[in-house]
Amino acid sequence: MTMQEAQERASRLGLSAWIGEAVVVGRESSEIVEIMCIGFVSADLAIAEGESWEEALQAATRIIFSA
Repeated sequence: MTMQEAQERASRLGLSAWIGEAVVVGRESSEIVEIMCIGFVSADLAIAEGESWEEALQAATRIIFSA
């Protein structure tokens, strides 16, 4: 799924889609990884995150509709 598709699907839920970065630190090294975020970008509040857009959107949908 492309970022454009993720943004369109998120907007149908009244949310935003953006890419964040996380630093993964291990005993011997660290790396920066991209995290796909679904939530309210204006408040920098992610409802769900994932390694892919599909994973993040599924988690956001599950949270919204199971409440």
